[in-house]
Amino acid sequence: MDIEDLNFIQYLTDFRRSISMNKLSKLLHNQQSAYGMIVTMKDPAVVEMMGYAGYDFAIIDLEHTTMDLGLVEHMIRAARCVQVTSVVRTPQSDYGAMLRVVDAGADAIMVPHLTSREQAERVVGAAKYRPIGYRGLDGSSRSAAYGTIPLSQHIERQNEGVTVIGMIEDALALNNLNEIVSVPGLDLLFIGPADLAASLGYQEQFDHPVVMEAIEEIIATTRKAGLGIGIPAFTGEEVDRYARIGANYFTVPPIDTLFFSKALTVHLREVKQKENLTR
Repeated sequence: MDIEDLNFIQYLTDFRRSISMNKLSKLLHNQQSAYGMIVTMKDPAVVEMMGYAGYDFAIIDLEHTTMDLGLVEHMIRAARCVQVTSVVRTPQSDYGAMLRVVDAGADAIMVPHLTSREQAERVVGAAKYRPIGYRGLDGSSRSAAYGTIPLSQHIERQNEGVTVIGMIEDALALNNLNEIVSVPGLDLLFIGPADLAASLGYQEQFDHPVVMEAIEEIIATTRKAGLGIGIPAFTGEEVDRYARIGANYFTVPPIDTLFFSKALTVHLREVKQKENLTR
């Protein structure tokens, strides 16, 4: 065996090891905060820029966008290149989409409007192979390095490595929260303040006392169960406020388009103001 063969074997070994890496899970396991953003713009370059900027995870959004799965796969590749955890938010209860994105190599799935223990069990089941779940087995997928990983290793790494995240954004979920957090294989919860506020009868009043009380209850219950808990934040002050009560991963800013639109608006306003001053 010559040096080129040895180098190729080392390359495969390193690549296979990287497949099971999940920066988000490692940070939370070490009691460190993690920072990400929801990606809705249809360009893998956004994910790459996040990695170069120092973000830990990217939530690739299939719930509110018209992205196709081919583009999502390229975004997952981009995330891997810059050591960002790829989280794909699938449409609610779309178990076919869950299977396809984990086969494409997503590090995590995030499911909106998680409201019951039964739903949480089904989500875990779709993401994990037997004996944990019932995910359809494919040893030739991208997540299996196209068949270059022994099937037993692929199953083990996927069952250990794929992170399952549920979104809590409904009043019904509050009633079932203790049952939800007890589901084996559920790793993290993420609060959706906008839908939660609307569900509680306080649409667009995200800081209403009733909404804030519900958020605090979700965070406390989730952390007590040993799960990670996340929430959107717009500023460092919001991150600090939520971190003080137990939140440990944040989308800041929450969404790429919102941040980009605001930056353009502010920049153009400043340019026009300076132009007016020189006249």
